[in-house]
Amino acid sequence: MISEKTETLKIAVIGAGVRGTSLARKIGTSRLPARIIAVAEPDEVKRSSFAEEFMLSEGSAFSGWDELTANSDTCDAAIIATLDNQHAGPALACLNRNWHILIEKPLADTLEDCLKIVQLQKEKKKVVAVCHTLRFMQGYKKVKELLEMGAIGDLIHIEHMEAISNLRYAHNYVRGRWAQKKLNTFLLLHKCSHDIDFINWLFNVQCIRVSSFGSLKYFTSANAPEGSTHRCTDGCKITDTCPYSALKLYINGQLEEWPARDISSVHTSESHLEAVRNGPYGICVWHGDNDVVDHQVVIMEFEGGATATCTLTGYSATNGRRVRLQGTKGEILFDEASETITIKYFCGNRNKIIKLTPVKTYHPEDQDIVNEWLASVISSTSVTVDAAEALRTHAVVFAAELSRKENRTVDMKLFLQSSED
Repeated sequence: MISEKTETLKIAVIGAGVRGTSLARKIGTSRLPARIIAVAEPDEVKRSSFAEEFMLSEGSAFSGWDELTANSDTCDAAIIATLDNQHAGPALACLNRNWHILIEKPLADTLEDCLKIVQLQKEKKKVVAVCHTLRFMQGYKKVKELLEMGAIGDLIHIEHMEAISNLRYAHNYVRGRWAQKKLNTFLLLHKCSHDIDFINWLFNVQCIRVSSFGSLKYFTSANAPEGSTHRCTDGCKITDTCPYSALKLYINGQLEEWPARDISSVHTSESHLEAVRNGPYGICVWHGDNDVVDHQVVIMEFEGGATATCTLTGYSATNGRRVRLQGTKGEILFDEASETITIKYFCGNRNKIIKLTPVKTYHPEDQDIVNEWLASVISSTSVTVDAAEALRTHAVVFAAELSRKENRTVDMKLFLQSSED
C-alpha cells in the first residue's frame, strides 16, 4: 500500500522515440506517485514534441544524456530508451547520480558493460529494471504457469522461433535503421535477447554450453537479380515481380499505413517519391550496405541435460513467435500469431486448446513493467528482471554471437570467468 504522504518520484526520460514516449505515458497512467520532469533527446523535433506532451518546464529538455545527468539536480529516476549501443553510458551516469533506472533491453551491448552496470547497481543499491516484455505478456506467462504446474512433466527440450516476416525484415534490417551493426548492435541481441531470456526463464537451471550458426545469406550484391538497379527508381527491370520494390511498398500503397508511413513524416505521393529517390528505403535490397544476419540458430544445453534451440529468421510468411515445449508427459505449443496455446498429452487421446485474449494496443504489458518498477522504488519490492538477471540471460546471447563468429561451442562457465578477469 502506497502512503498518501509518499513523495512524488521525479523521472527523466533518455531517448524520446516510440519506446521512450510509450513508457513515459505509462508513468501517467500508473496511479502511483510519479511524474516526468525532464527529457534527453538529440532529435529536436522529438525533443520538442515530448516536452510539449508532458508539459515540461523550461530548461528541462536536453539534447543528450550527459547534459541531463550533469545538470538535472531534482531527478530520482530515469527511463533509458536510446539505441541498443547507447545504453551503458547513460545507465552508469544515472547510477552515479543515485537515480533508479528502467532500461529498455538490452542492459548494454557488451558483456563488459553489463558487468559494470551490475557492479555499480550493487554499490549504489538502486533499482535497475530491464524491459524484458515477454515475461509480462499474457501468452508467455501462461506457458510458464503451465510448465510450473507440471502440465507436461519434466522439461526436456524447447524449440523456439522468432519469425520476422520477409517484408518486415527487408524494411527494418536491410533498408532500415537497424541494418548495420555499427549503428545499433548485432541482430541476435537486438531482436532475440527477449527470446533467449524467455527460454532461460523457463528452465530452473543454468545454461552451460552454447553453439550458434548464421549469416547474411541472401540480401547481398552477389544475389542481385539480373535487371535490378542500385535504386528502385533507376529503371529497375524487375519491379513488377519483385516483392521488395520500393515503388510498390512506399508509393503505390496506403501511405499512412506500415511500412510506407515510416519513410516520411508527410504522407503525399510527392514526399514519398522524394524519400524513395534520396533515402535508404529506395535502395535495392540487394545493393545496400546492410550487414546484420538474416538467419541464425542458437543451440543451448542446460544443467541436467535438457536442451533448447532459438531460431531467428527473416524469411517468414507471417510475423510472430512460435514456441514448442517438450516434456516427459506431453508438449505445449504456443503460436503468437494465432493467439493459441495447445497442450498435447501423451497419456490418453486428448488435447487442450487455450485461446488467448487478442492484443489490441501497443505493448499493453508496458503498464505492468512500469507499475512494478515504480512500486519497487517506492516500497523496496523486487522486480522481475533486475540488472543481475538481465546479465545472466544476456550472457547467453553474447556467448552465442561469439560461437557464431568463431565457429566453436562456448562453455558458459569459462566464458563468464574470462569476462570477469
